[in-house]
Amino acid sequence: MTIPVYLLTGFLGSGKTTLLKTLLLAVKEKGNRPAVLMNEFGKASVDTLLIQGAAVPTVDLIEGCVCCTVRGSLTAAMMQLVQEHRPDVIFLEATGVALPLEIVDSLLDPPVKDHVQLKGIFACVDATRFPLQLPPPFEQTPLQLTMVQQVRHADVLLVTKADLTAPDRRFALESALRQHNQNAPLVRVLHGEADAEMLLSVRAHHLKRALPTRLVRKSASQKGKHALQAREKTSFGGLQTLHYEFRSSVDVERFYQFLYRLPESVARAKGFFRDAESGQMQLFHFTPHAPMIAAADGEMPAFAVLIGEELAEQELVKQLQACEVKKPPQS
Repeated sequence: MTIPVYLLTGFLGSGKTTLLKTLLLAVKEKGNRPAVLMNEFGKASVDTLLIQGAAVPTVDLIEGCVCCTVRGSLTAAMMQLVQEHRPDVIFLEATGVALPLEIVDSLLDPPVKDHVQLKGIFACVDATRFPLQLPPPFEQTPLQLTMVQQVRHADVLLVTKADLTAPDRRFALESALRQHNQNAPLVRVLHGEADAEMLLSVRAHHLKRALPTRLVRKSASQKGKHALQAREKTSFGGLQTLHYEFRSSVDVERFYQFLYRLPESVARAKGFFRDAESGQMQLFHFTPHAPMIAAADGEMPAFAVLIGEELAEQELVKQLQACEVKKPPQS
């Protein structure tokens, strides 16, 4: 008996972890045992901390992407989950800049292929960020190519944050998505709420289709295979991360101003900090023009992760330090 695996893809900040929480709850309510393989592009996994309350076995793959730099670790991580926890289902949440094809291909590697079977690919699409118009593929940036590939190879397209957009953009977005993927069910998702039963049975009852032939490595020419690998290695598109550990509590108003003033080069930011006024741990998320701060669920390490292109690290660190409330000198 093979263990079903569901792959969650979607660009940075598109709501994958919120959806994952919904799926984990649905699986557990049916008496089944889920496990999670969490991939994070950075030194620490914020998303793993966010699901720790779900009390499910979780393995982290950090400092890279499962489709390229840490692919060799995927086999070991999967086998660890299978052998140590024997789950009924595994959810693999890929980093927001991962391409799905190589991830699927890696699930065909021995010995993983003898123990797990891919049952669905879900792509979260941020309604506020997905481009309605794109240049021809040969002119697209690596990040644009990534967003398109995530949509193109999904079994289900989950449109998130649609409530933050005007109706005309929502309709235009759905039309744009249909240009990239005509077959996948298109579902609007609000705050991660989705029909879990439909998602978990999408391949069996809705699409009834096999994997694309190009996912089967034996059918590809060596030339084509090498070309695919070279293209996949550009999936980060020059992205880098900045990991900052807070040394003291933070002034929330100053931090909000920091988030609102982040340059366009920052595509995503997230983490935890301690509120200097209340003393409580706070969770923050940032996508362009949409920062969010809320109470964290319990104690967390205080750190910030910023993801973007050509980050001005020294300046960003200086601005983060300015948000901290300096401790008074001890007498």
